[in-house]
Amino acid sequence: MRKPLTDKTLAALKPEARRYEVHDLHCPGLSVRVSPEGRKTFTIKYRYGAKQKRQTIGVYPRYSLAEAREKAMAALRQVGDGVDPQGRRRAPDLQVETVCRAFIEQYAKPRNRNWRETERVLEREFIPRCGQMEIGEVHRADVLEVMDAAIARGAGYQANRILATVRKLLNWCVERGILAVSPINGLKRPHKEQSRDRVLKDDEIQRVLAACRNEAYPFRHYVPFLLATGQRRAETAAARWDEIDLEAGTWVIPGENAKNGKPHVVPLSDFAIRTLKDVPRFANSPYVFTTTRQSPISGFTKALQRISEASDTTGWRFHDLRRTAASGMARAGVAPHVVEKVLNHISGTISGVAAVYNRYGYDAEKRVALETWGETLAAIDRMELSAKR
Repeated sequence: MRKPLTDKTLAALKPEARRYEVHDLHCPGLSVRVSPEGRKTFTIKYRYGAKQKRQTIGVYPRYSLAEAREKAMAALRQVGDGVDPQGRRRAPDLQVETVCRAFIEQYAKPRNRNWRETERVLEREFIPRCGQMEIGEVHRADVLEVMDAAIARGAGYQANRILATVRKLLNWCVERGILAVSPINGLKRPHKEQSRDRVLKDDEIQRVLAACRNEAYPFRHYVPFLLATGQRRAETAAARWDEIDLEAGTWVIPGENAKNGKPHVVPLSDFAIRTLKDVPRFANSPYVFTTTRQSPISGFTKALQRISEASDTTGWRFHDLRRTAASGMARAGVAPHVVEKVLNHISGTISGVAAVYNRYGYDAEKRVALETWGETLAAIDRMELSAKR
């Protein structure tokens, strides 16, 4: 739409479901873009040679309407003199989106096994709001705006993850000389996190296993296997057939997938093996749990919602199945240090000097622990089946 822009007009522009644009009748080429989040950004559109280009001026009201018109007219004068206004701006590789890509490739991937989570936070939270800005234009208020949006939708933990991820990004920019100082130094986490202690009771386990039987692959098998082994969600999702030996009853999680960077041997109980034998195999796909055949499964949130509703259970996450398995083994009399070995914890009852010198793998004890837990799961599952008969 076109209209003469005024401060009153700008203040009256309300966010809509999709981004829209209002063109200023008083200044050719000047527009204001209104994002679904209510962000109002001045841009100037011009033709340079055979190409039509757009240059971002700034965000209202940080830039006033008068300043935006002044910058727009200056840009148009440069075009009239045969100069591309964007040619005089900072190199395009300093745009937030481009810097984020470089950060993922050069920092996150080589140092963090969970780099995909870092990438997800930047792509879904930070880039949509700040991606077209130059990294030097990012201010504390911009990061707070992203975090506040997460808080507003009830995602306090996600707001903390956003802060931690953007903090690493901006500190990396300081180390590389891209920024002189991080604009969010001293910014505190917006949400107070509490450690979770949710453990599924036996009757809840019954209902979850029953709900999984009504699920399609892969979550029909993934959830019982996750519960039977007690391993981490991402490690289990990335399981490959060449890591599993059904005859020997073992699953070796490679170091590159393990949180502590070391290979981890997981003995497989009869319950876990029966679950795996029911898993379909796809030609040319190495993954046990996959929907694309080229990558591990995703879609955990929707699957959790389906299974929770079908089992009439609430307040749990997939990671809580790991705690449930640990609690079940402890209840069966498994020693705490053996439970920690099953979970592949790098600290706990065996730590400090003892951890340095104690290199015993506890493989036999781990097998007994998981077999005992598998028998418990089988008994719980049989109780559910008997109740239905």
